[in-house]
Amino acid sequence: MRFTVLGHGALSVEADGTRLLIDPWLLGSCYWRSWWHYPPTEVREEDLAPDFVYLSHHHFDHFHYPSMRKLDKHATVLVPRFAVDVMPKEVRGLGFLHVEELPHGEVLELADGLRVASFQYGFDDSALMIESGGVVLAEMNDCKVRGRPLQEVLDVFGRPTFMFKSHSWAQGYPVRYSADDPAQLSLVSRESYVADFVEMVDQVRPGFAVPFASMVCFLHPETEDVNDFVVTPKEVAAGFDAHPVPGSEVVVMAPGDSWDVEHGFSLGDTDWFDPEVRTATITELKEKVRPTVEQSMAEEAGRTVDWEAFRTFFEAFVRALPPGAARLMQPRPVTFHVPSGGATPSWVIDARHRTVSRHATPPADTADVIHVSEAVLAQAIDDKVVNLVHISLRLRIELMPGGIDSDLGFWGLLAMWELGYLPVTGVPRRRLVSAVWRRRWEIIDTVAGRLFGRGSFAERMTGGMITRADAPDPG
Repeated sequence: MRFTVLGHGALSVEADGTRLLIDPWLLGSCYWRSWWHYPPTEVREEDLAPDFVYLSHHHFDHFHYPSMRKLDKHATVLVPRFAVDVMPKEVRGLGFLHVEELPHGEVLELADGLRVASFQYGFDDSALMIESGGVVLAEMNDCKVRGRPLQEVLDVFGRPTFMFKSHSWAQGYPVRYSADDPAQLSLVSRESYVADFVEMVDQVRPGFAVPFASMVCFLHPETEDVNDFVVTPKEVAAGFDAHPVPGSEVVVMAPGDSWDVEHGFSLGDTDWFDPEVRTATITELKEKVRPTVEQSMAEEAGRTVDWEAFRTFFEAFVRALPPGAARLMQPRPVTFHVPSGGATPSWVIDARHRTVSRHATPPADTADVIHVSEAVLAQAIDDKVVNLVHISLRLRIELMPGGIDSDLGFWGLLAMWELGYLPVTGVPRRRLVSAVWRRRWEIIDTVAGRLFGRGSFAERMTGGMITRADAPDPG
């Protein structure tokens, strides 16, 4: 067994002559030129011809089309078997000849001495367990699994040797939000991300825990200020040192670092997460990619959002919602501020009343006002990935008093619709029944949490869907 960190959430695992590549975002940027690799990465030729590829979920920084196009199309691509079949269709559309869906919790032997099991969680997330020669990797990535479903994951191969887990912001909340009431922006903090990582180590009890899938920087002028908010692996390690878990150790790894069963860790000499090194390197990277970013900005310049396209898109969304969903998750309307709208720049989506309208000013009961590049919004509508604008961080959201529940509810419902879960009648019944049965403990825990949990909807959403990795985030 040998594994190598390739960057962000990309991992290469080798065992007995078989190579497994996980979440290959290997090059370039994602989310409309907002996200870039940090530390910088290099593409290795051997990683372009793996035997197997595993895609944990549908977000751009894990299922990265430009990187996938570089891979040998004879590789077998493994994807989680969610209740909807979006991912396998898209992988086949990229030209891959062999695509296999992994049912929740089912162990698959990839080769002699190399076994894996995928565990789905939420609408679009998964963890991958890998075992070879008694070495067990728990590739949690962005997966937010907790409680009995987590125990189900750990039972398959026993206590893991290594755990890989994300540890920083992967959504717009709260770093792209403003509000008169500070309490609306305090549901998560950089300290809560560190605490969440340590809590996961305490529950999983791996031999080694690797801060993972949060190795990024922001090089677009609209988002470069987010670099100040990134939670680094060094912060995670310091938080663990303050609250150690007996029998576990946090190891900071960077792109190119590896471990193998004969020699142990092989770590580079550069301390990429030293504040001075990080600041200087990000400055260098910004200059390096400036031509690419400026070209992208030039291509976006002047593009506006068409009202009819906006209205048609969001009317389809609100009509797809099941009865009661909007009352529970988005009771108040949300407003997009569209400068090209002239005398009516406030474009309002009222899920509860199933209407889409435009006005001179936001309605009195709006939950928020969303500001986003019109070029990004127009492209996202064309591609049906508007929920992913949230993770791009290329937006600003003004929260109105008490608006956080409806704001987060909107992004959550939108993600479900764009992934194909809404309307429910459109979900293949056999797939849905199979997924529900295999993941019954997750559903039981979720229902119990909703019935007996305390706090607002936003607090419950943030504690489960948003704080622990990926809020509504674009792919």
